[in-house]
Parts: sequence; structure tokens; C-alpha cells
Amino acid sequence: MSAKQAVVEIKDWIIERIQDATFTTDRPLPSEYEISRTLNVVQDDVEEALQELVTEQLLSERFHQGYFVKHEPTFFYPIHNLKSITAMIEEKGYTAGSIIISQDPETPSIDDKRILEINDDRNIIVLERIRTADHEPIAYCLDKIVDESLILDHSNKISLFEILKDRPEFQITSATCEIESISYEPYISNMLECAPEESLVLVRQIHKNRDDKPVLYSLNYFKSSQIKFQIKRELK
Repeated sequence: MSAKQAVVEIKDWIIERIQDATFTTDRPLPSEYEISRTLNVVQDDVEEALQELVTEQLLSERFHQGYFVKHEPTFFYPIHNLKSITAMIEEKGYTAGSIIISQDPETPSIDDKRILEINDDRNIIVLERIRTADHEPIAYCLDKIVDESLILDHSNKISLFEILKDRPEFQITSATCEIESISYEPYISNMLECAPEESLVLVRQIHKNRDDKPVLYSLNYFKSSQIKFQIKRELK
């Protein structure tokens, strides 16, 4: 993901217009050229901002139609067990791995601040990884952490949960989870070596510590052919 301030500002401009309903799900956003002229910015930065918002599932891209505000699903199911991807892989007898694509301190967007309840000018760490099972890619992970000092070794294959649990303020005790089906996302599908017709499953989680404060926002994309979720539901 980009660490450029110009890209963050373009994202914020778009997010503000999503929030006030200037941009809606039923008509495309202005073109990259129109946005660049309106904001007096270079078109490459506009394209990068739009692609990041697609990756973060605030926008969707339709072939030959442009960018649209992503439709918010009406229903979702929570996952009842809080488990790391590493544990999930190893329980099936595979060797868990992690390929770090990038890890950078970034200025949080308006949406990041809302989700992570940030009220000051701090940076966050944005971590991009590919999780592997026996060296085969199974998940793309975009993690946003409320601590710009956290740096992982590029050879580190330990679960992020295991790293954070050694810091009292980051010990995760709960998470709010949403699951969504994604038909295709060019950047991520390519990273995961998906077939053209293969869909993705997005697991979006807000992790909180013992004080009920959000410390980690995760967007985990799984190859649909390699993952399924079991949810325990009880009659109340």
C-alpha cells in the first residue's frame, strides 16, 4: 500500500463524499481525469488511491463502467472462535509461512480512524502479507495496527497474535467479524495465483484488547477453493 500523503488525501476526499452520499452505489464515481482536475493532483495518485479503496472494499471496479461505492451487504455471520491463520494451517498438518510484501508507518484515513478509534495525529503500521501453507498462497492479509513502532523481520513466520500478545496493551481478547464474498480483485487475485473464475472470501475483523479498545484492523482475503468457515449457532 502507498505511504504517500497525496494518496491518503485523495482517499479521504473520496471517503468524505461516500459518507455524505455525494457518491452512491448506483452511479460511477467521476473519472480519474475528472478527480485529478478537481483536486489539482496527478492522475497516477488518483489511480493509486482508487485501487487502494477497492482493495479495502470501500469501492468496487466494474469493467468498462468505472468505480462505484461498494454495496454494503445486509446480513453477516460472526465466527465464534478467535483463531489465528497460523493455527488454522498447522492444525491441518501444513507448514505455515508468511511472505511480507510491505510494512510501513502511514497516516490513517478517516475510515481507519473511525474503526480504530484514533483521535490524535499518530501514524499506524500497515502490514501486507501473503500467508502460505506448504509454500502455497492461501490468504492475502492487510493488517492495520495502532502502533507505528512494530516492525517484523521479513523471515518471521510467527502468528501476528503471538507477536502482539507479549505487549500487555495489545493482548487481544475479542474481535468483531464480518464475512463477505468477493468475485474478483485484480491485485489480490494475482497475488494468490487465482484462476480467472475463482472468487475470494473476505474476513474483516476489528480486534480489541482487554480494555475493549481496538488495536488491530484486519482484512484477510482467502482463496474460496481452499477455505471454508464453520460457524456454531445456538438457539437463544
